[in-house]
Amino acid sequence: MTDLQSPLRYLPHMHAPELLRMGLSPMPTEAWTEPDADALLFYRHKLQQRQRLGDRVWRALPESVPAQMETAQLLARHLRQDYPALYSQQGPVLQCAGGAFEVPMESSEPLWNSSLWIADDLVLMERRGGEYILTAASLCSPSHWLLEDKFGRGMSAIHELIPGFAAALGPRVERFFSHLRVEHPVVRHNWSVQAGSALCARPGDDSPGAEDAIYYRSERQSLRRLPRTEAIVFTIRVYLHPLAALAAVPGAIPELLAAIDTCPPALYEYKGFGKVEHALAAWRSGGAD
Repeated sequence: MTDLQSPLRYLPHMHAPELLRMGLSPMPTEAWTEPDADALLFYRHKLQQRQRLGDRVWRALPESVPAQMETAQLLARHLRQDYPALYSQQGPVLQCAGGAFEVPMESSEPLWNSSLWIADDLVLMERRGGEYILTAASLCSPSHWLLEDKFGRGMSAIHELIPGFAAALGPRVERFFSHLRVEHPVVRHNWSVQAGSALCARPGDDSPGAEDAIYYRSERQSLRRLPRTEAIVFTIRVYLHPLAALAAVPGAIPELLAAIDTCPPALYEYKGFGKVEHALAAWRSGGAD
């Protein structure tokens, strides 16, 4: 997908170059999602990925249905109240993106169905046996991780492949999940770079070619506890921009290269920076077309 329209909004590497950080900030509930002109493109993308990948982009434990339904109800209310120009209910359907497309209000797969309303992917974490596990997810734009590897697993297992995570963030994340309050949702941002404009960046996909343009990939992630089921819903919105778009922002390219260069070796390899080093060379020498 190369025709995303969202403006260059977030450059998290400029204020938080470290890749291993929680970086949580308070989030007003009315800012839970940020609908924009890309909603229709993400809607089509999600339908395509579900057809192509099936249960590799959508999975749910049967016992997650109450939390799925609560997420759908809360999200529908948020969209209608906070973005009335973009979302309205017309009988059994939700008119989305100002009428660009419509999706049923109800479904036997509530989390999947509600994920079609917005650009964000949706993940549910629920406490089971003393830890939070991933019980349901609509994940069509993953950043180099596989839902089938994480589904039904706890926080430590989900992040076990990330170099340094256990020592740097593991205990803090567990404490955060235990203490997140309904009235205090939070937001955080991640960043990376990739070859090509694929939203669905799964490990093992085609290796980048020398002709692939480099894209800056940022994620806006929110975490919110549901009041009734007490599940935690995790939203992930991906923004992709050609690296050339960053050149208009003073310092953006040099700071990005510096952040990549100071990344710990194991994390550098995990993030796949070495695969795009050939393309970054042009930027190191003073720019690229």
